[in-house]
Amino acid sequence: MELYLIRHAQSLNNAGPEQERVEDPPLTDLGHQQAVHLARWIPSLKLTRLITSPFLRTLQTTEHIHPPAALKPQVWRQLHEHGGCVAGPSPDVMVGRPGMTRAEIESRFPAFDVGAEIDGDGWWKSRPYETLDEACHRAAKLLARTRDELAGTDERVGYVTHGGFTPLLIECFHPVPLEVPRNTSVTKIDVTPDTTRLNYYDRVEHLPAHLISR
Repeated sequence: MELYLIRHAQSLNNAGPEQERVEDPPLTDLGHQQAVHLARWIPSLKLTRLITSPFLRTLQTTEHIHPPAALKPQVWRQLHEHGGCVAGPSPDVMVGRPGMTRAEIESRFPAFDVGAEIDGDGWWKSRPYETLDEACHRAAKLLARTRDELAGTDERVGYVTHGGFTPLLIECFHPVPLEVPRNTSVTKIDVTPDTTRLNYYDRVEHLPAHLISR
């Protein structure tokens, strides 16, 4: 199978100072423009499945790209950004927030199929900040799930995820440090029953130069 890791478009947190970050920011105007360009290009991947993180910025990015991909998106909690849905200036004082509930996601994104693990208490359920070790463990579990369910198939799967989580997922099998991918960049991984191989990383040829951002 072919796995495509798609980073969300620019969010309010990407564009602003770190001390002003919020727990679940929307896309900026620039981010929506990036997503429009990604949507024009996404049919070339010929995806068979499209799966997104439950953060607002990934949901909004997916909202742009799923119609031209002709796919009903699935929402998986496992794809969320490192740290979880938390508020505060630094990890040592961050406080967990609920995250969007099933009803909130279904109301704002009615075309999406929300995973069973997301309920009325929100997808993060006000858990504490997710440590790096916990995020690496989650990445390894997601990769194992992907291999178990899809390796050996002809599926072409898109995961709409995050700049901090993408390198952690890749480092499970490709132990070379990678920088944070750019907004709406696409990374391709080839998965077979025997091997998992990074094909390319952080491609943004769908974006004009003035729209490229991190």
